[in-house]
Amino acid sequence: MTYKKSPVWRRLGAVLAAAAVTVSGIMSGGGSSMAEAAQQDNYADVSGYERLDELYQNYFRFGAACEAISHWNDNNKEIGNPAKEELIGSVFNSITCGNEMKQAYNFDPESESLVSFNAAAKEMLDWAVQHDMGVRGHTLLWHSQVNPAIFAKDFEAYEGGKLTYSDSAKLDEECLVDRETLLARLKTYIYGVMEYTYQNGYARNIYAWDVVNEAADESNEDGLRRSYWYQIIGPDYLYYAFLYAREAETIYARQYAADYGLDAETDDLSEIMPKLFYNDYNEWFEDRSDKIVKFLTRDQWNENHANVQSDVIEPDGDGTIYGDGLIDGIGMQGHLNDTQDIDQYMRALRKYSAAVDEVHITELDVGCSRTDESAWYYQAKFYYEFFARLIQEVKNGAKLTSVTVWGLTDDASWRVDANPLLFYGNLDRKPAFDAVVMAAKGEAFDMTVANTLQEAGDLAIDFEPYVEAGNVKNVELREAGILSRGTGHQAVLKIEQKVNHTEGAAIGFALKVSRKEQDTGMMFDVSRYAGKTIAVTMHVKTEDRTIRMGLDTGSDAVLAEADSAGDWTQLSAECAIPGDVRGAYIFIETDGAADFYVDDIAVVCKEGGSESASEESESTQTDTAEPQSVTEESDTETEGKENKGSAAVMAAAAVVVCAAAGFVILRKRK
Repeated sequence: MTYKKSPVWRRLGAVLAAAAVTVSGIMSGGGSSMAEAAQQDNYADVSGYERLDELYQNYFRFGAACEAISHWNDNNKEIGNPAKEELIGSVFNSITCGNEMKQAYNFDPESESLVSFNAAAKEMLDWAVQHDMGVRGHTLLWHSQVNPAIFAKDFEAYEGGKLTYSDSAKLDEECLVDRETLLARLKTYIYGVMEYTYQNGYARNIYAWDVVNEAADESNEDGLRRSYWYQIIGPDYLYYAFLYAREAETIYARQYAADYGLDAETDDLSEIMPKLFYNDYNEWFEDRSDKIVKFLTRDQWNENHANVQSDVIEPDGDGTIYGDGLIDGIGMQGHLNDTQDIDQYMRALRKYSAAVDEVHITELDVGCSRTDESAWYYQAKFYYEFFARLIQEVKNGAKLTSVTVWGLTDDASWRVDANPLLFYGNLDRKPAFDAVVMAAKGEAFDMTVANTLQEAGDLAIDFEPYVEAGNVKNVELREAGILSRGTGHQAVLKIEQKVNHTEGAAIGFALKVSRKEQDTGMMFDVSRYAGKTIAVTMHVKTEDRTIRMGLDTGSDAVLAEADSAGDWTQLSAECAIPGDVRGAYIFIETDGAADFYVDDIAVVCKEGGSESASEESESTQTDTAEPQSVTEESDTETEGKENKGSAAVMAAAAVVVCAAAGFVILRKRK
């Protein structure tokens, strides 16, 4: 196997060109995950790629999530791009609409059915029919990407007395509808979506629906998230959502059977009745999986069928969602990285297989834990081991019937910084793709890597613009090894000018980490210090009470902890990075979910280190410049300012970041 080196792959400085990375079967550089390739239509020939759906046909469907160009006016999406459509059609036999079938884009309060299917969703479903492609419907009910009008009187949602359309708004109590009204709206919406799919000829293609998405919160005793569905209806909204979906497909399969060449009275209608799924993330964690199984299979929402009766409820059902015959399976999202504990994931797969009739892996992607060119090897190795284990689990009785990777190419992934998918932006297959092929064929994993780490010196990052080759540049987070961290949803990282710790900074930038959940944050790649002891210092500002700095090498170790008074807090620690480390990251976490800022990161080698970053910076700085106020998303000229004081340290320290650490750009911003 050889992998083409994309013309848009670039390196940081001549020193990186000397880095020796030898991979058997992987040409150094290996391709690119950049949007440029897609924009230039410089696509690889995909006609010779092996079909994953055929290779895995004895085990499970194999699908990919995709989106329509027309939905976002984004040419980097898939449906509407002939080259990407060809790749999907030649490798997979299932698609999931990444966004187009969610409630936010199809809910219409002015429609009697509360549904007006958006044109992009119809375009994608039409494409699926034309290409005989299976579809996973995603999703009927979710706390996110929902129009808050569905919860509000007269379909007008208010936050603080102001009309809002935000799915994250804290709605005014007086605008909320009562339980019965919301149940009626939920039923109307689910029936409306279901009838639309039958009316328009999609029922034979849609083989599954994620009826409820991400309702779990293991921190609550009952395991359920306190969404507005929960707050207004109560926890039994879960039962009703599945009841309405089962009723709708039963009614409309009979009503529209003739449109699909079937006789409603004599034929088996199962081929036009999608399986109904509960879908969530982090389902492999034991406490979370226990509670998911409990509220789907053991909690009696309709005990003795005293609350509601329906023809679709199993007459001898036990009042649970599963026992009453309202759910078919559980969807495991699978947003992983290449250091994930595969055994833990497989234990959860077996647990769900024992609880319900089918399991789908619905949103699989595997983020790279490394930022150098060996990242492709470790990612491929994980994909191989993961799929080899899936095959074995199916042979041993696991009820896995579908696997969907969450996206097609790295450059269009929601985890673009992690490069988690099977194809580069120019549609070249990645080593990960061939690893998945190897696993299906039962072949040994024959890729090898000799990863020679170059000397990594001290470095300093204060997020200020810096001078390189006479040009003022902005710190690129990925290049510097600064990444989002989280087990599910990711934090948003952005360099901002509003807050600053750097003394004497001419402009004043810091890294802002925006998040909604406690288990998200930021991490800083120190893999290149393998075999060394390093001293790490950084400053953090947050409204949370406690800040912790830790080291993640596959398992977490807290290095330093400090109380926060809402002002800048310094955290410092020494740590030894194992010599055989696959990935090592310094991370920041807090005891809450508030946003936080990070500034003035410094790493000093205690063994084999170079001069301090500041000394090297001062010796390298030869002139001053008129810096621009630069963020990741905008360029604004700033006249008449010189990069002085500590900001001047960064002007050349960035050279240390680039040359000493040797980070590779795995994507290029548009």
